[in-house]
Amino acid sequence: MTAPAPWPASFDDLLLRLRRGWKSVTLFAVLGAVAGAVAALLLPSYYQSGAAFEAEAPAMPQLTGALAGLASQLGGLQLGGGQANPQLFGDLITMDAVVRRVAQAKFPWKGDHVPLANIYGFENEPPVKRDYHTAERLKHALGTDVNIRTGVVRFNVEARTPELALALADTTLAVLNEANIRLRQSRASAEEQFSSARAAEAQKELADAEHALSLFYEHNRVTTAPALQLEEGRLRRQVDMAQDLYTQLRLQAAQAGMQAVRSTPAISVLDPPVLPARRSRPNRRLAVIMGLLIGAAMGVARLAVVGRWS
Repeated sequence: MTAPAPWPASFDDLLLRLRRGWKSVTLFAVLGAVAGAVAALLLPSYYQSGAAFEAEAPAMPQLTGALAGLASQLGGLQLGGGQANPQLFGDLITMDAVVRRVAQAKFPWKGDHVPLANIYGFENEPPVKRDYHTAERLKHALGTDVNIRTGVVRFNVEARTPELALALADTTLAVLNEANIRLRQSRASAEEQFSSARAAEAQKELADAEHALSLFYEHNRVTTAPALQLEEGRLRRQVDMAQDLYTQLRLQAAQAGMQAVRSTPAISVLDPPVLPARRSRPNRRLAVIMGLLIGAAMGVARLAVVGRWS
């Protein structure tokens, strides 16, 4: 039995083997590059389009007349809806509230506008399964990136054609804004109902406090006595507290009412969707280079193995 030759003992020995077998290494490298090119050509092309937007903070309501005077008297009353949460917008993009509405729209495909389920090949499935699989496929095609520090949200969507990618990005942006408006209006409507109900209760409490103070003055024409002054102060504080509470609740109800009918967009588009000029994958140049390197490595490994057993 022939004993295997030792592995290359030095770098010079390895170079000597490569010089002798350079044709074999070149052949493997070329075959690898051809295989990579063929694989890249056979794989379907995909394109990406997306947008970047900033989540705006809820606008402060513009109060006039008596409401403005009451707000200025209260001073520290916060009428805004709080800071915008960019992470909410980033999560909302991939939620069913947005994805399913996008999936129900029609998009350009092979010279016509067809439902997304037809493009994904789910048109023959039952409606429930068709909608589910289409939404899941669209979720996998979506990507989001949220910058908490700057409040900028980026998203991209991948599709088989540049036109489809652009249409999906535009539709996603429009549906996202509509979903946020509905969410904001629903929340404001619920807050308005709650604040109005509490304001009605506070109004009754204010009326009771004022009535108690009125009765006190009717029964006590002179309030110079220390005990009467203490009672008068207590009743006045109750009236003031009830009046402040009622005023705050009425202001909150007024603000919520304005927010409930506000339909202006809550996002500012910084980078609108554009028609992609280049495919996102496969990267054919990278596939050829990787095939070339892998083929060359296989050729070198073959030389080392054959040389050892020769």
